[in-house]
Amino acid sequence: MRGAPQRRTATASGDDPGQTIRFTVVALCLLGTACAYVACIVLVMGGHIDVLFALLPWLAATAAGTILAVTAYALFGAGQERLRSRHQITAERIREMAAQIDSLDTSQRAEFKRQLITRLDVTRDALSEIVEQEPRVRDELVAGGLAERVAFELTSSRSKWHRVAAAGVLGLLRSPGSVTVLKAALDDSDPDVAYAAAQALSLYSSSTAYAALLFALTKERLPAARVASLLESFRCPNARELIERRAESDNPQVRYWVAYLLGSLADPRSEPVIEQLAHDPEEDVRANAAESLASFPNERLMRQLLDDHSWVVRSHAAKAAGAAGLTALSPRLAALLEDRSWWVRQNATLALAAFGEAAVPWLLSQLHSEDRFARNKAAEALIRCGYAARQIDLLASGAVGWENAHGFLVDLARAEARGTIERAAGGLSDPRAQRRLLDVLKESEESSANHAVDLAPAA
Repeated sequence: MRGAPQRRTATASGDDPGQTIRFTVVALCLLGTACAYVACIVLVMGGHIDVLFALLPWLAATAAGTILAVTAYALFGAGQERLRSRHQITAERIREMAAQIDSLDTSQRAEFKRQLITRLDVTRDALSEIVEQEPRVRDELVAGGLAERVAFELTSSRSKWHRVAAAGVLGLLRSPGSVTVLKAALDDSDPDVAYAAAQALSLYSSSTAYAALLFALTKERLPAARVASLLESFRCPNARELIERRAESDNPQVRYWVAYLLGSLADPRSEPVIEQLAHDPEEDVRANAAESLASFPNERLMRQLLDDHSWVVRSHAAKAAGAAGLTALSPRLAALLEDRSWWVRQNATLALAAFGEAAVPWLLSQLHSEDRFARNKAAEALIRCGYAARQIDLLASGAVGWENAHGFLVDLARAEARGTIERAAGGLSDPRAQRRLLDVLKESEESSANHAVDLAPAA
Protein backbone atom coordinates (compact mmCIF):
# COMPACT_ATOMS: atom_id res chain seq x y z
CA MET A 1 0.00 0.00 0.00
CA ARG A 2 3.02 2.30 0.25
CA GLY A 3 2.79 3.33 -3.39
CA ALA A 4 -0.89 4.26 -3.25
CA PRO A 5 -0.44 7.71 -1.69
CA GLN A 6 2.35 8.45 -4.14
CA ARG A 7 0.10 7.76 -7.10
CA ARG A 8 -2.61 9.96 -5.70
CA THR A 9 -2.69 13.49 -7.07
CA ALA A 10 -1.74 16.03 -4.44
CA THR A 11 -4.33 18.79 -4.34
CA ALA A 12 -4.72 21.73 -2.08
CA SER A 13 -8.30 21.14 -0.95
CA GLY A 14 -9.42 17.79 -2.37
CA ASP A 15 -12.37 19.14 -4.46
CA ASP A 16 -12.11 20.00 -8.17
CA PRO A 17 -13.90 23.35 -8.75
CA GLY A 18 -14.27 22.58 -12.48
CA GLN A 19 -16.07 19.37 -11.74
CA THR A 20 -18.46 21.21 -9.42
CA ILE A 21 -19.24 23.78 -12.13
CA ARG A 22 -19.88 21.08 -14.74
CA PHE A 23 -22.21 19.25 -12.39
CA THR A 24 -24.12 22.48 -11.68
CA VAL A 25 -24.59 23.23 -15.41
CA VAL A 26 -25.85 19.71 -16.13
CA ALA A 27 -28.23 19.87 -13.18
CA LEU A 28 -29.67 23.21 -14.31
CA CYS A 29 -30.22 21.90 -17.85
CA LEU A 30 -32.01 18.84 -16.57
CA LEU A 31 -34.06 20.96 -14.19
CA GLY A 32 -35.12 23.26 -17.03
CA THR A 33 -36.16 20.30 -19.18
CA ALA A 34 -38.09 18.76 -16.30
CA CYS A 35 -39.95 22.04 -15.71
CA ALA A 36 -40.91 22.19 -19.37
CA TYR A 37 -42.38 18.69 -19.32
CA VAL A 38 -44.24 19.41 -16.09
CA ALA A 39 -45.78 22.42 -17.84
CA CYS A 40 -46.89 20.12 -20.66
CA ILE A 41 -48.60 17.79 -18.19
CA VAL A 42 -50.41 20.74 -16.65
CA LEU A 43 -51.61 21.86 -20.07
CA VAL A 44 -52.89 18.38 -20.91
CA MET A 45 -54.69 18.07 -17.59
CA GLY A 46 -56.31 21.47 -18.24
CA GLY A 47 -57.60 20.44 -21.69
CA HIS A 48 -55.32 22.77 -23.68
CA ILE A 49 -54.30 20.13 -26.23
CA ASP A 50 -53.99 22.66 -29.04
CA VAL A 51 -51.52 24.72 -27.02
CA LEU A 52 -49.51 21.58 -26.32
CA PHE A 53 -49.28 20.69 -30.03
CA ALA A 54 -48.08 24.21 -30.74
CA LEU A 55 -45.30 23.79 -28.14
CA LEU A 56 -44.10 20.37 -29.35
CA PRO A 57 -41.51 21.70 -31.86
CA TRP A 58 -40.10 24.02 -29.20
CA LEU A 59 -39.91 21.20 -26.63
CA ALA A 60 -38.17 18.89 -29.10
CA ALA A 61 -35.64 21.58 -29.96
CA THR A 62 -35.06 22.26 -26.25
CA ALA A 63 -34.47 18.57 -25.50
CA ALA A 64 -32.08 18.19 -28.44
CA GLY A 65 -30.23 21.36 -27.47
CA THR A 66 -29.89 20.23 -23.86
CA ILE A 67 -28.47 16.87 -24.92
CA LEU A 68 -25.99 18.51 -27.30
CA ALA A 69 -24.92 21.14 -24.72
CA VAL A 70 -24.40 18.61 -21.93
CA THR A 71 -22.49 16.25 -24.23
CA ALA A 72 -20.25 19.01 -25.58
CA TYR A 73 -19.55 20.36 -22.10
CA ALA A 74 -18.72 16.90 -20.77
CA LEU A 75 -16.34 16.26 -23.69
CA PHE A 76 -14.70 19.65 -23.22
CA GLY A 77 -14.27 19.02 -19.47
CA ALA A 78 -12.78 15.58 -20.07
CA GLY A 79 -10.33 17.05 -22.57
CA GLN A 80 -9.30 19.76 -20.14
CA GLU A 81 -8.89 17.16 -17.39
CA ARG A 82 -6.62 15.05 -19.61
CA LEU A 83 -4.62 18.14 -20.50
CA ARG A 84 -4.19 19.09 -16.86
CA SER A 85 -3.30 15.53 -15.84
CA ARG A 86 -0.19 15.75 -18.04
CA HIS A 87 1.10 18.57 -15.82
CA GLN A 88 -0.23 17.59 -12.41
CA ILE A 89 2.38 17.73 -9.66
CA THR A 90 2.26 14.28 -8.12
CA ALA A 91 4.89 12.52 -6.07
CA GLU A 92 5.53 10.26 -9.05
CA ARG A 93 5.91 13.23 -11.37
CA ILE A 94 8.35 15.00 -9.05
CA ARG A 95 10.40 11.84 -8.70
CA GLU A 96 10.62 11.47 -12.47
CA MET A 97 11.50 15.11 -13.06
CA ALA A 98 14.14 15.12 -10.31
CA ALA A 99 15.88 12.18 -11.94
CA GLN A 100 16.03 14.06 -15.28
CA ILE A 101 16.83 17.58 -14.08
CA ASP A 102 20.59 17.27 -14.61
CA SER A 103 20.10 16.32 -18.24
CA LEU A 104 17.71 19.17 -19.05
CA ASP A 105 18.82 22.23 -20.95
CA THR A 106 18.29 25.71 -19.50
CA SER A 107 14.84 26.28 -21.00
CA GLN A 108 13.56 22.82 -20.04
CA ARG A 109 14.84 23.24 -16.49
CA ALA A 110 13.14 26.63 -16.25
CA GLU A 111 9.87 25.08 -17.44
CA PHE A 112 10.20 22.32 -14.88
CA LYS A 113 10.66 24.87 -12.08
CA ARG A 114 7.76 26.95 -13.40
CA GLN A 115 5.46 23.94 -13.14
CA LEU A 116 6.52 23.36 -9.55
CA ILE A 117 6.11 26.94 -8.36
CA THR A 118 2.76 27.61 -10.07
CA ARG A 119 1.03 25.77 -7.23
CA LEU A 120 3.55 25.62 -4.40
CA ASP A 121 0.94 24.29 -1.99
CA VAL A 122 0.45 21.25 -4.23
CA THR A 123 4.21 20.89 -4.68
CA ARG A 124 4.70 21.01 -0.91
CA ASP A 125 2.13 18.28 -0.32
CA ALA A 126 3.60 16.07 -3.03
CA LEU A 127 7.15 16.60 -1.79
CA SER A 128 6.17 15.68 1.76
CA GLU A 129 5.25 12.19 0.53
CA ILE A 130 8.70 11.33 -0.75
CA VAL A 131 11.58 13.44 0.62
CA GLU A 132 11.88 11.61 3.93
CA GLN A 133 11.94 8.15 2.35
CA GLU A 134 13.98 9.22 -0.67
CA PRO A 135 16.47 11.99 0.27
CA ARG A 136 18.06 11.52 -3.15
CA VAL A 137 15.09 13.33 -4.69
CA ARG A 138 15.68 16.30 -2.38
CA ASP A 139 19.38 16.43 -3.29
CA GLU A 140 18.61 16.32 -7.01
CA LEU A 141 16.05 19.13 -6.76
CA VAL A 142 18.40 21.33 -4.72
CA ALA A 143 21.25 20.66 -7.16
CA GLY A 144 18.91 21.65 -9.99
CA GLY A 145 18.36 25.09 -8.45
CA LEU A 146 14.79 24.62 -7.22
CA ALA A 147 15.55 25.95 -3.72
CA GLU A 148 16.82 29.27 -5.12
CA ARG A 149 13.73 29.64 -7.29
CA VAL A 150 11.37 28.93 -4.40
CA ALA A 151 13.33 31.32 -2.16
CA PHE A 152 12.66 34.04 -4.73
CA GLU A 153 8.94 33.31 -4.45
CA LEU A 154 9.13 33.59 -0.66
CA THR A 155 10.72 37.03 -0.84
CA SER A 156 8.77 38.48 -3.77
CA SER A 157 5.26 37.00 -3.90
CA ARG A 158 2.37 39.23 -2.81
CA SER A 159 0.20 36.24 -1.96
CA LYS A 160 0.33 35.35 1.72
CA TRP A 161 -0.51 31.69 1.20
CA HIS A 162 1.94 31.38 -1.67
CA ARG A 163 4.69 32.60 0.69
CA VAL A 164 3.51 30.15 3.37
CA ALA A 165 3.74 27.29 0.86
CA ALA A 166 7.16 28.52 -0.31
CA ALA A 167 8.47 28.37 3.25
CA GLY A 168 7.08 24.85 3.57
CA VAL A 169 8.83 23.71 0.38
CA LEU A 170 12.13 25.22 1.54
CA GLY A 171 11.81 23.36 4.82
CA LEU A 172 11.35 20.07 2.96
CA LEU A 173 14.28 20.77 0.62
CA ARG A 174 16.56 21.81 3.55
CA SER A 175 19.06 23.58 1.38
CA PRO A 176 21.75 25.24 3.55
CA GLY A 177 21.53 28.30 1.32
CA SER A 178 17.87 28.82 2.26
CA VAL A 179 18.46 29.36 5.99
CA THR A 180 19.24 33.06 5.51
CA VAL A 181 16.03 33.62 3.53
CA LEU A 182 13.95 31.73 6.09
CA LYS A 183 15.50 33.68 8.94
CA ALA A 184 14.58 36.93 7.17
CA ALA A 185 11.03 35.58 6.72
CA LEU A 186 10.70 35.41 10.51
CA ASP A 187 10.22 39.20 10.23
CA ASP A 188 7.45 38.89 7.64
CA SER A 189 4.57 41.27 8.29
CA ASP A 190 2.15 38.33 8.27
CA PRO A 191 2.40 36.06 11.34
CA ASP A 192 1.32 32.98 9.35
CA VAL A 193 4.24 33.43 6.97
CA ALA A 194 6.63 34.07 9.87
CA TYR A 195 5.50 30.91 11.66
CA ALA A 196 5.74 28.87 8.44
CA ALA A 197 9.36 30.03 8.19
CA ALA A 198 9.95 28.95 11.81
CA GLN A 199 8.45 25.53 11.07
CA ALA A 200 10.67 25.21 8.01
CA LEU A 201 13.79 26.02 10.05
CA SER A 202 12.81 23.37 12.61
CA LEU A 203 13.13 20.71 9.89
CA TYR A 204 16.85 21.41 9.55
CA SER A 205 19.52 19.88 11.78
CA SER A 206 22.16 22.60 11.44
CA SER A 207 23.42 24.93 14.15
CA THR A 208 22.68 27.91 11.92
CA ALA A 209 19.00 27.00 11.65
CA TYR A 210 18.79 26.32 15.39
CA ALA A 211 20.35 29.69 16.19
CA ALA A 212 17.84 31.36 13.86
CA LEU A 213 14.97 29.70 15.76
CA LEU A 214 16.42 30.84 19.07
CA PHE A 215 16.47 34.33 17.58
CA ALA A 216 12.75 33.91 16.78
CA LEU A 217 11.96 33.74 20.51
CA THR A 218 12.37 37.52 20.58
CA LYS A 219 9.87 38.14 17.77
CA GLU A 220 6.66 39.67 19.05
CA ARG A 221 4.53 38.44 16.18
CA LEU A 222 5.54 34.82 16.82
CA PRO A 223 4.07 33.01 19.86
CA ALA A 224 7.19 32.17 21.91
CA ALA A 225 5.61 28.98 23.29
CA ARG A 226 5.11 27.60 19.77
CA VAL A 227 8.69 28.47 18.82
CA ALA A 228 9.95 26.80 22.00
CA SER A 229 7.95 23.69 21.07
CA LEU A 230 9.70 23.64 17.68
CA LEU A 231 13.07 23.99 19.42
CA GLU A 232 12.25 21.06 21.73
CA SER A 233 11.75 18.76 18.74
CA PHE A 234 14.86 20.13 16.97
CA ARG A 235 17.79 17.70 17.09
CA CYS A 236 20.84 19.97 16.98
CA PRO A 237 24.15 18.46 18.20
CA ASN A 238 25.31 21.62 19.95
CA ALA A 239 21.92 22.89 21.13
CA ARG A 240 23.09 23.16 24.75
CA GLU A 241 25.94 25.54 23.93
CA LEU A 242 23.73 27.70 21.72
CA ILE A 243 21.06 27.97 24.43
CA GLU A 244 23.52 28.69 27.26
CA ARG A 245 25.01 31.62 25.34
CA ARG A 246 21.69 33.39 25.73
CA ALA A 247 21.51 33.01 29.50
CA GLU A 248 23.08 36.47 29.82
CA SER A 249 20.49 38.11 27.56
CA ASP A 250 19.03 41.43 28.69
CA ASN A 251 15.63 40.18 27.53
CA PRO A 252 13.80 38.40 30.42
CA GLN A 253 11.72 36.43 27.92
CA VAL A 254 14.87 34.95 26.40
CA ARG A 255 16.23 33.97 29.84
CA TYR A 256 12.83 32.45 30.66
CA TRP A 257 12.98 30.16 27.64
CA VAL A 258 16.66 29.39 28.22
CA ALA A 259 15.74 27.94 31.62
CA TYR A 260 12.88 26.00 30.06
CA LEU A 261 14.88 24.56 27.16
CA LEU A 262 17.86 23.57 29.31
CA GLY A 263 15.49 21.68 31.57
CA SER A 264 14.03 19.96 28.52
CA LEU A 265 17.50 18.92 27.33
CA ALA A 266 18.36 17.64 30.84
CA ASP A 267 22.12 17.79 30.21
CA PRO A 268 23.96 17.72 33.59
CA ARG A 269 26.55 20.13 32.20
CA SER A 270 23.90 22.87 32.27
CA GLU A 271 23.50 22.82 36.06
CA PRO A 272 25.73 25.91 36.66
CA VAL A 273 23.63 27.94 34.21
CA ILE A 274 20.40 26.74 35.84
CA GLU A 275 21.77 27.80 39.24
CA GLN A 276 22.56 31.22 37.81
CA LEU A 277 19.03 31.56 36.47
CA ALA A 278 17.62 30.43 39.83
CA HIS A 279 18.91 33.76 41.21
CA ASP A 280 17.42 35.82 38.36
CA PRO A 281 15.61 39.03 39.38
CA GLU A 282 12.54 37.97 37.33
CA GLU A 283 10.22 35.56 39.16
CA ASP A 284 9.15 33.80 35.96
CA VAL A 285 12.77 33.01 35.11
CA ARG A 286 13.40 31.68 38.63
CA ALA A 287 10.20 29.61 38.38
CA ASN A 288 11.32 27.95 35.15
CA ALA A 289 14.78 27.38 36.62
CA ALA A 290 13.13 25.77 39.65
CA GLU A 291 11.10 23.40 37.50
CA SER A 292 14.18 22.56 35.41
CA LEU A 293 15.93 21.45 38.61
CA ALA A 294 13.85 18.28 38.38
CA SER A 295 16.47 17.25 35.81
CA PHE A 296 19.38 18.44 38.03
CA PRO A 297 18.46 17.47 41.63
CA ASN A 298 20.13 19.99 43.93
CA GLU A 299 18.79 19.89 47.49
CA ARG A 300 20.51 23.09 48.61
CA LEU A 301 19.26 25.16 45.68
CA MET A 302 15.80 23.62 45.80
CA ARG A 303 15.47 24.47 49.49
CA GLN A 304 16.32 28.07 48.66
CA LEU A 305 13.65 28.21 45.96
CA LEU A 306 11.05 26.65 48.27
CA ASP A 307 11.63 29.68 50.52
CA ASP A 308 11.37 32.20 47.66
CA HIS A 309 9.18 35.24 48.33
CA SER A 310 7.24 34.57 45.09
CA TRP A 311 4.46 31.99 45.29
CA VAL A 312 5.02 31.22 41.60
CA VAL A 313 8.60 30.14 42.32
CA ARG A 314 7.61 28.17 45.44
CA SER A 315 4.91 26.36 43.45
CA HIS A 316 7.29 25.32 40.66
CA ALA A 317 9.97 24.35 43.16
CA ALA A 318 7.54 22.10 45.07
CA LYS A 319 6.55 20.40 41.83
CA ALA A 320 10.20 19.88 40.86
CA ALA A 321 11.12 18.55 44.31
CA GLY A 322 8.48 15.86 43.93
CA ALA A 323 9.59 14.97 40.41
CA ALA A 324 13.24 14.76 41.54
CA GLY A 325 12.36 12.57 44.53
CA LEU A 326 14.12 14.83 47.07
CA THR A 327 12.59 13.16 50.15
CA ALA A 328 14.94 15.08 52.46
CA LEU A 329 12.80 18.13 51.71
CA SER A 330 9.68 16.51 53.22
CA PRO A 331 9.69 18.74 56.33
CA ARG A 332 9.83 21.92 54.24
CA LEU A 333 7.17 20.67 51.84
CA ALA A 334 4.92 19.71 54.75
CA ALA A 335 5.28 23.26 56.07
CA LEU A 336 4.19 24.56 52.66
CA LEU A 337 0.80 22.90 53.20
CA GLU A 338 0.07 26.05 55.22
CA ASP A 339 1.14 28.37 52.39
CA ARG A 340 -1.19 31.22 51.40
CA SER A 341 -1.23 30.08 47.76
CA TRP A 342 -3.44 27.16 46.74
CA TRP A 343 -0.99 26.25 43.96
CA VAL A 344 1.89 25.95 46.42
CA ARG A 345 -0.21 23.78 48.76
CA GLN A 346 -1.39 21.60 45.89
CA ASN A 347 2.08 20.98 44.43
CA ALA A 348 3.49 20.32 47.90
CA THR A 349 0.68 17.80 48.48
CA LEU A 350 1.44 15.98 45.23
CA ALA A 351 5.16 15.93 45.99
CA LEU A 352 4.63 14.49 49.49
CA ALA A 353 2.20 11.90 48.15
CA ALA A 354 4.82 10.86 45.60
CA PHE A 355 7.39 10.41 48.40
CA GLY A 356 5.16 7.79 50.06
CA GLU A 357 6.31 6.41 53.44
CA ALA A 358 9.24 8.84 53.63
CA ALA A 359 6.80 11.75 54.04
CA VAL A 360 4.26 10.06 56.35
CA PRO A 361 5.68 11.35 59.69
CA TRP A 362 5.50 14.95 58.47
CA LEU A 363 2.01 14.47 57.06
CA LEU A 364 0.78 12.96 60.33
CA SER A 365 2.09 16.01 62.11
CA GLN A 366 0.13 18.32 59.80
CA LEU A 367 -3.11 16.44 60.55
CA HIS A 368 -3.06 18.38 63.83
CA SER A 369 -2.23 21.75 62.29
CA GLU A 370 -4.21 24.81 63.34
CA ASP A 371 -4.56 25.55 59.64
CA ARG A 372 -7.67 23.86 58.25
CA PHE A 373 -6.28 23.86 54.71
CA ALA A 374 -3.06 22.22 55.88
CA ARG A 375 -5.07 19.44 57.58
CA ASN A 376 -7.10 18.90 54.42
CA LYS A 377 -4.02 18.69 52.22
CA ALA A 378 -2.21 16.37 54.64
CA ALA A 379 -5.24 14.05 54.58
CA GLU A 380 -5.31 14.20 50.78
CA ALA A 381 -1.62 13.26 50.54
CA LEU A 382 -2.03 10.38 53.03
CA ILE A 383 -4.93 9.05 50.96
CA ARG A 384 -3.05 9.47 47.67
CA CYS A 385 0.05 7.64 48.87
CA GLY A 386 -2.00 4.66 50.11
CA TYR A 387 -1.23 5.08 53.81
CA ALA A 388 -4.88 5.71 54.72
CA ALA A 389 -6.02 2.58 52.85
CA ARG A 390 -3.49 0.46 54.76
CA GLN A 391 -4.72 1.83 58.10
CA ILE A 392 -8.34 1.14 57.11
CA ASP A 393 -7.42 -2.48 56.32
CA LEU A 394 -5.55 -2.79 59.62
CA LEU A 395 -8.50 -1.49 61.66
CA ALA A 396 -11.02 -3.62 59.74
CA SER A 397 -8.98 -6.77 60.35
CA GLY A 398 -8.52 -6.08 64.06
CA ALA A 399 -4.87 -7.13 63.80
CA VAL A 400 -2.07 -5.94 66.07
CA GLY A 401 -1.83 -2.16 65.92
CA TRP A 402 -5.52 -1.55 65.21
CA GLU A 403 -5.73 0.93 68.11
CA ASN A 404 -3.20 3.23 66.43
CA ALA A 405 -5.07 2.85 63.13
CA HIS A 406 -8.28 3.85 64.91
CA GLY A 407 -6.71 7.03 66.27
CA PHE A 408 -5.25 7.94 62.88
CA LEU A 409 -8.57 7.48 61.10
CA VAL A 410 -10.35 9.68 63.65
CA ASP A 411 -7.82 12.42 62.86
CA LEU A 412 -8.31 11.76 59.14
CA ALA A 413 -12.08 12.14 59.45
CA ARG A 414 -11.64 15.39 61.38
CA ALA A 415 -9.56 16.65 58.45
CA GLU A 416 -12.72 16.43 56.32
CA ALA A 417 -11.88 13.06 54.78
CA ARG A 418 -14.95 11.26 56.13
CA GLY A 419 -15.97 10.23 52.62
CA THR A 420 -12.98 7.91 52.29
CA ILE A 421 -13.90 6.07 55.50
CA GLU A 422 -17.62 5.96 54.64
CA ARG A 423 -16.92 4.39 51.23
CA ALA A 424 -14.60 1.83 52.83
CA ALA A 425 -17.22 0.92 55.44
CA GLY A 426 -19.89 0.57 52.77
CA GLY A 427 -17.72 -1.89 50.85
CA LEU A 428 -17.20 -4.29 53.80
CA SER A 429 -19.26 -7.48 54.20
CA ASP A 430 -18.04 -8.29 57.73
CA PRO A 431 -20.39 -6.52 60.20
CA ARG A 432 -17.71 -6.32 62.91
CA ALA A 433 -15.20 -4.69 60.57
CA GLN A 434 -17.88 -2.31 59.36
CA ARG A 435 -18.76 -1.42 62.97
CA ARG A 436 -15.14 -0.50 63.71
CA LEU A 437 -15.10 2.02 60.87
CA LEU A 438 -18.50 3.44 61.80
CA ASP A 439 -17.21 3.93 65.35
CA VAL A 440 -14.42 6.05 63.88
CA LEU A 441 -16.96 8.29 62.17
CA LYS A 442 -19.05 8.59 65.33
CA GLU A 443 -16.03 9.49 67.47
CA SER A 444 -14.86 12.08 64.96
CA GLU A 445 -18.30 13.73 65.01
CA GLU A 446 -18.34 13.88 68.79
CA SER A 447 -14.82 15.30 69.02
CA SER A 448 -15.62 17.88 66.36
CA ALA A 449 -18.73 18.94 68.30
CA ASN A 450 -16.75 19.22 71.53
CA HIS A 451 -14.08 21.24 69.75
CA ALA A 452 -16.74 23.64 68.45
CA VAL A 453 -18.09 24.10 71.99
CA ASP A 454 -14.60 24.85 73.29
CA LEU A 455 -14.13 27.52 70.63
CA ALA A 456 -17.53 29.17 71.24
CA PRO A 457 -17.33 32.51 73.10
CA ALA A 458 -18.53 32.50 76.68
CA ALA A 459 -22.06 33.78 77.20
